[in-house]
Amino acid sequence: MSLNLRTTLSNLLPTAKPAAAPATTAAPAAAPAAAARSTVASKSVNDHTLVVVFQRFAADWINMLVPYGDPDYAVLRPNLKVTNPVVLDSFFGLNPGLNALKPIYDAGRLGFVTATGWIPLDSRDRSHFYAQTLAEAGARAGVTGGWLGRTMLRTPATDNIWSAIAAENSIPASLQGYPGAIAVRDFADLDHGSTMGIAVTALIEAVAELAGPPGDTTRNLAQGMRALTETPPPAPTVTYPNTALGGGLRVAAQAIRAGMSPRVVTVNSEDDWDTHVTQASRHAVSLPNFANALVAFHNDLGNLMDKVTVVTMTEFGRKARENFGGTDHGTASSMLVMGGGVIGGRVHGQWPGLSPQALFQNEDLEPTTDFRAVLGEILAKRLGVSLADLEQVFPGGYAGQGNWRNFLA
Repeated sequence: MSLNLRTTLSNLLPTAKPAAAPATTAAPAAAPAAAARSTVASKSVNDHTLVVVFQRFAADWINMLVPYGDPDYAVLRPNLKVTNPVVLDSFFGLNPGLNALKPIYDAGRLGFVTATGWIPLDSRDRSHFYAQTLAEAGARAGVTGGWLGRTMLRTPATDNIWSAIAAENSIPASLQGYPGAIAVRDFADLDHGSTMGIAVTALIEAVAELAGPPGDTTRNLAQGMRALTETPPPAPTVTYPNTALGGGLRVAAQAIRAGMSPRVVTVNSEDDWDTHVTQASRHAVSLPNFANALVAFHNDLGNLMDKVTVVTMTEFGRKARENFGGTDHGTASSMLVMGGGVIGGRVHGQWPGLSPQALFQNEDLEPTTDFRAVLGEILAKRLGVSLADLEQVFPGGYAGQGNWRNFLA
């Protein structure tokens, strides 16, 4: 079954609190009190969907959003440099493998925020798994669960069983702490009229009965599964790449087109991003898959994209200096944003430069925008999270209004 019942049931029934993020010896400064009390007007927050794409194992955004206008780019990457970028402006271009994104960029519905990462030095880590843990927690210390889990607890209340969908094999760490998150890998496999489907629904109802009143959410899940039997989600109108990202975005589009009204959807992208060697040939495959999945999602939704925001993130970038045919673990990357109200056709943020003086530890792109500022702007403007609650989601002030790049109208 694609519905991850073990994760789902443990998430829906009362459990112990998830472990806090790893401790640290220094905490960043608190946000100003006045900002914490402020609120931000948002557009149709009750029916907007945030789709978060996690590019696991560190995508090299310097090879995706190419800084061809930086004179030090070719010096640092004599073999990996992109000599024929798809020009976006006088400084940045797209790797030709991402050319499918250009029409959406030109239409003003897709943009980028460059040089994103952790601003605090003590939160920068080059271990994949530890860095993913930190990124999905949203803080190095002082929080419980994941940043999306905390977000869902602070958005306008909803009794929608499909409010938080993990369109992947299991609930990611970012959604931990929210008891209503459900993992669905593929709606097509949820044949509730089959013998197995009926048995699974009955099992969920039995567990809910044993739980008593705390099992109400679980009973709602069973009702939602029965509703899918009567009205299955619509089939895609386009072809998605046969990848984790393609499959996840297909599930996200089906949920939105079916009127299931998810507030958040997480999608896993494992499109061969850990490119220590043979990066050029591997990106020749992974970049078109990445771009085509996003384009398929955009085109599948059509006008429904007006109420959807897609954002990509990765645990860290890769080194500005190439190695022998690839790139090693680095620091800053970039983030893609797409959807309704995105001020697209632009690269937002501040490029720090690739000169020896500008590099972090003489080898990495230096982050100039904390990734939590990008996520914070989306949460406030699209999901209706107040600035006071935003500080609870991302403590330390880095997601606050003063750090936003204003890429959303």
